[in-house]
Amino acid sequence: MLPALILEGGGTRGAYTAGVLDVFIENNIYFDVTYGISAGACNALSYLSKQHGRNRDIYMKYASDKRYLSFGLLLRTGSLFGFDFIFGELSTKLLPFDFDEFYKSDMNIRIGTTDCTTGKPVFFDKNDLKGDFTAVIASSSLPVISNIVEYRGLKLLDGGISAPIPIDCAIKDGMTKNVVVLTREESYVKENKSDFPKILLKSKYKKYPEFIKTMENRAAIYNSERELCRSEREKGNAFIIQPSEPITISRYCTDTNKLKEVYDLGVKDTKNNLAEIRRFVELNS
Repeated sequence: MLPALILEGGGTRGAYTAGVLDVFIENNIYFDVTYGISAGACNALSYLSKQHGRNRDIYMKYASDKRYLSFGLLLRTGSLFGFDFIFGELSTKLLPFDFDEFYKSDMNIRIGTTDCTTGKPVFFDKNDLKGDFTAVIASSSLPVISNIVEYRGLKLLDGGISAPIPIDCAIKDGMTKNVVVLTREESYVKENKSDFPKILLKSKYKKYPEFIKTMENRAAIYNSERELCRSEREKGNAFIIQPSEPITISRYCTDTNKLKEVYDLGVKDTKNNLAEIRRFVELNS
């Protein structure tokens, strides 16, 4: 069994991951299963369909498109990101997604979401995506600036809330060797502060007290998973690919020049470590 691939989210910082995955495709590096969270899940789709450059083109050509991301969308639809556009016209006409290649591939995907009722992670695999990418939308639906997604009887939001780097989930699934792609540099530590006022969270999600608890514990969850990645690396069980310099853009960046720089950094870092990545994968296959 090949190692698993684990992809952190991070909004448009996912341009870094897009660069990493394009180098993987160029060098025919694939994994039996990919764990994707939020932007990581979105990037994983084009990786599994083996569409080199598609994720890059999404960031370069459409991140600045108001149909992709805008406060106008937030006011009109309740979501900052235009999921209807991203998984509609963008994926069927503008940059068509290769559904045939995606579904015929032996590679599986595990998409992480957060259950609003329990505050715990819930994962969906390729069998749950037959012509329906609702699970990916749920994984990418950031709290407050996205609507709750109802799917298979569950109320779901961003997987990055409860499982931002799902290495522990992979290990529980029996994946003892993992390649992890992070979108923050080695020294990064998440500060214990909320992206949104507590009064807003408690008002908006008053029906979901367990979800609020998880939101309030996000920094500890994230830092714990970062530490697990490092611990697994020290044991020889994980290979971590991460920015060699800080990525300073926000998760909502629409500046295509800056996104190109982030993408190029992902390409450079992966090429610089390509021999070691190959060695890790081959030794653990």
